[in-house]
Amino acid sequence: MKNSKFFAIMGILLALVIVFSGCKKKKDDEPTVTQVKGSANFPAGTGGDLSNSKVSLYLTYDDWLENVPVKFGAVTGSGASVNFTLAGVLPGNYYLDIWKDNDFSGNWTVGDFVGWYGSGGLGAPSLTPFQIVDGQTFTANVNMYIIAKNGDLVK
Repeated sequence: MKNSKFFAIMGILLALVIVFSGCKKKKDDEPTVTQVKGSANFPAGTGGDLSNSKVSLYLTYDDWLENVPVKFGAVTGSGASVNFTLAGVLPGNYYLDIWKDNDFSGNWTVGDFVGWYGSGGLGAPSLTPFQIVDGQTFTANVNMYIIAKNGDLVK
C-alpha cells in the first residue's frame, strides 16, 4: 500500500515537472515590451470618425516625406477620439503620424484626416522626433485635422 502511494505521488510530481518545464522565466538579457501608445483627437466641436486611421512610425523626416514607415498599425475605437498601440518597437528615434485616407487615393487630399506628433500646420508641419529605449512605453497624443480645399487644416 505504501509503495502505491509513493509511486502515485512521484508520478504527480513528475507530471508537474514536465508541465512546468515548458514555462519560460524572463532572462535578464531578454528585451521587455517596447511600445508606442497614445491617442488621436479632433478638437472639441470638430466632427469626424477616426476609426480605420493608420498610425505610422518613421526613422527619419525624409522617410516621413516619402511615406516609408518602419512600422504601422491601426487605431482602436471610433469617433473624434481613438487610441493606438504599436508594440514590439525597436529602441531608437522615431517620427509618428496618423492618417485616414477617406477617399482611398493614397495621398493626402481634401477631406482626409491627418495629424502628427509635433506641431505646425499643413504648410509647415513640425514633427517632433522622440526616442524610445528598450522596455519603455512612449505615449504620444496627436491632434487631428481635416485637410480643407485650400490645403489648410481645419481644426
